[in-house]
Amino acid sequence: MNYKKVIIVMLFPVAVNLLMGCCNCLETVFFDYSNCAVSVDNLDNSQQEAVISSTNSIPKEAFGLKVNIERKEGICYNSFKPFLMSSAYATSCNCPPEQLYQPLDSIVSIQIKSLMDFDLNHLSDDYITEYFSVLSSTEYTPIEEFIAGRRGSISDLDYFDRSFNLMLMTAPVESSEYQFEVEVELSDGRVLREISESVELL
Repeated sequence: MNYKKVIIVMLFPVAVNLLMGCCNCLETVFFDYSNCAVSVDNLDNSQQEAVISSTNSIPKEAFGLKVNIERKEGICYNSFKPFLMSSAYATSCNCPPEQLYQPLDSIVSIQIKSLMDFDLNHLSDDYITEYFSVLSSTEYTPIEEFIAGRRGSISDLDYFDRSFNLMLMTAPVESSEYQFEVEVELSDGRVLREISESVELL
């Protein structure tokens, strides 16, 4: 019995060191990022999930636009790649992110313009933003609410809320060819614009 006590006493400091070493978190390093460009693809939501359309015809009740925001470290025309030291211990504990990217600008508004006559109330070059909502998984969110929830720091420029799906909630009455322009207004006064490919809404 005494031997067991001696072994426990001897192993206790080792166990404490292992636990302390496991949670040796690194201090978070902060970098800046900017929203620099936007790209747009036509979406087809007629199947189990919305996918980028491989054709130029989509059911009008299933149409949407996939918007991708290109982000860069620093300012858009002078980006850099930060040098980061990675911790071998961080994966085992509830450590904060080793790096956080803070926005130099933020999205103020997202507008969708129809480049062709859409309905009797919305002719060519009229905005039809109110006809779209953001689809996340199976939930639809108003665009204004989506924007308000996406401000602040992020931990990964490549995979964190870089793209989103704008689904057309009010289809046009006429089956015809349509084309749209997406405008993303930023807090520094810039407006990122991109025009979708023309599409036949059936």
